[in-house]
Amino acid sequence: MPELPDLVYIQKTLHPVLPGKAIAEVHITEPIVIRVLVPKKLEEALIGAKFKDVYRHGPFLGFTFDNRLEIVLHPMLAGRLKLAATPEKPGRGRCFSLKMTDGMYLFYLDDKKMGKVYLIHAGDYQQIPKYLQQGVDILSPEFTLERFRDLIKSHRTQVRVFLMNQTALSAIGNAYADEILFDARLHPKTFCPQLTPHEVERLYHSIIAVMRWGIAEVEKAQQPIEVKVRDHVKVRNRKDQPCPRCGTIIRRVGVLGYDAFFCPTCQPPARQQFIEWK
Repeated sequence: MPELPDLVYIQKTLHPVLPGKAIAEVHITEPIVIRVLVPKKLEEALIGAKFKDVYRHGPFLGFTFDNRLEIVLHPMLAGRLKLAATPEKPGRGRCFSLKMTDGMYLFYLDDKKMGKVYLIHAGDYQQIPKYLQQGVDILSPEFTLERFRDLIKSHRTQVRVFLMNQTALSAIGNAYADEILFDARLHPKTFCPQLTPHEVERLYHSIIAVMRWGIAEVEKAQQPIEVKVRDHVKVRNRKDQPCPRCGTIIRRVGVLGYDAFFCPTCQPPARQQFIEWK
């Protein structure tokens, strides 16, 4: 799925390109992903409209138009955007496309058809699940150490579950949750109340450092926006490979239904586990 560094890169790529472009055609191939929350059909609402802005809100991407309408995209597990100069086959999972009057195309691709595309009146976010319930944006000035301490002390879950709780922190996904915990040297099954004040501070700084690193690595790769850039990750999906820090074999463990990857030496458990990972 696109995670925060991916979404930052997509927004940064599209922001100078789309504003001012007018939509000439709308093609829908998988209406299951579309939620039209205005009293018009998608085609009727968008043809002739001009893009005004492209923004990010947590795990959502938003596109505003000059007719006071807005598209909010929640990519979920497999949603991707592709910008193209021709209508050639955009790849697997095409759900809908927008053709501009200058011939450029914007495709939404989703192999799983789990993402959602909402057409709303500008600013009317009430009907979009989880949009208004996002926690503090971890890239914003509001994400301070004091704010983080207040948030984590009210949670009694495992630390990886807390990191991925979007009502607290907006927004960390599976890949970067693993990378943050590796950087902070914390086992993914550690419970929040078990963390010392020093570990809480270290985790806070790891969130900021790892996200900045991820954003820089994704941008440095300069891939098309539909490509998921993960070559730089150190533990995510590296099961049975040596830890880049100490050489111990990377392990995988289930945390609340999700796969988590960690180094059993660099991230020792805070309590006895059923499996001796070393």
